[in-house]
Amino acid sequence: MQGKRNTGRIRTRIPGIYYRKTESGERRYSFTYRDSGGRQHWRTVEGGLEEAKAAQAQMVVRKGRGERIEPTRLTFEQAATRWLDSKRRLRERTRVGYEGALRNHLLPTLGSKAVHAVTEDDLARLLRELDAKGLAPWSIRGVLTTASGIFRHAVRKGWRADNPVGNLERDEKPTVGQREQRILEEHEVRALLENAPAKYAPIIRTAVFTGLRLGELLGLQWSDVDFGRGVVRVRRQLTQLGELTEPKTVSGRRGVVMFPDLARFLREHRLASPFSADADFVFTTSAGTPFLYGNVMKRGLDKAAAAARLSRPDEPKLRMHDLRHCFASMLIHEGADVVFVARQLGHANPAITLRTYAHLFDSEAQGKRMRDALEARFGGNAVVTSDGEIPEKTGTEDGGEVVSMRPEPSRQ
Repeated sequence: MQGKRNTGRIRTRIPGIYYRKTESGERRYSFTYRDSGGRQHWRTVEGGLEEAKAAQAQMVVRKGRGERIEPTRLTFEQAATRWLDSKRRLRERTRVGYEGALRNHLLPTLGSKAVHAVTEDDLARLLRELDAKGLAPWSIRGVLTTASGIFRHAVRKGWRADNPVGNLERDEKPTVGQREQRILEEHEVRALLENAPAKYAPIIRTAVFTGLRLGELLGLQWSDVDFGRGVVRVRRQLTQLGELTEPKTVSGRRGVVMFPDLARFLREHRLASPFSADADFVFTTSAGTPFLYGNVMKRGLDKAAAAARLSRPDEPKLRMHDLRHCFASMLIHEGADVVFVARQLGHANPAITLRTYAHLFDSEAQGKRMRDALEARFGGNAVVTSDGEIPEKTGTEDGGEVVSMRPEPSRQ
């Protein structure tokens, strides 16, 4: 009987799990379950009996947790559309990125496939194809992030049991290497500023000496420049789509120190600008609108770098973000601690700053400053206690110095 009914389901030794033989003789496994409304359904599983057992067990666990189980015949494309529709608070640039990943990469391959039937093998195959086409690792990571968001939404809605992105092996995911930081020497900074085109000199100089991101620079209005207190306040940013938005994080709203020379430069820039009201943008075109991202790079920084002979084949191309690294380097070189640097850069956590600039904090110059500071404080008479502390010196009656080994009494 089993040999005659190749199109029928055949019971396995596991209750609730069946298989059906294909024309080629392969077995396609499925299991039966009841949804949250009590209706019975079948789900076909990619793989063999073990995969079917795992999927069945996962369904039992989900029902035991009280998750809503709602079977669906939605395709991946339909699920993606519903996911995007649910994202009502997305930044426009983020939405455009998701739509591009779907249109160019995900939908042509997975669009017509049932959302619950997409497997990690399907994703791994797609990632290999994108890599073979020469797509950059960052772009592939963006495609994977988009897919993961869709599958998380599908799991939440009960359209599938798991997120296959999480089942990918480490070597199947794109490896994104960190781009080498380009930090300019003092003479290179001077050459860059001296050779900056007049139209873009103010924004390049401000980038070097405040570390603001390009979007933050383009979003600056004159009301944000506090000459009295010597602070540039970051309150908004301009996206590449021309949308003014608030910083992504609370720490992004910050005040950045403005040293006197930069303040003098910006005062002169404001006096020379026809757009100098508090609500006007600081860096504008002749029409009073903010610069475009691409123009700042191509007509501003690229030309300045070329004229200053900073565009060398043996080094990474100079970017606006590298000027941010230069500012961080200046702060660290002058002895600023990691918390202060993090606040100036708008990092949500000092750990981010330390991870990015650990090599600068650990520089030889930092070590020399620390040695000099200890020498100035303790001289050659420092005594180290058993717990590793360096005790403070106290005066004696005859004017000499002794080392106090006792902690100061607590002050209530």
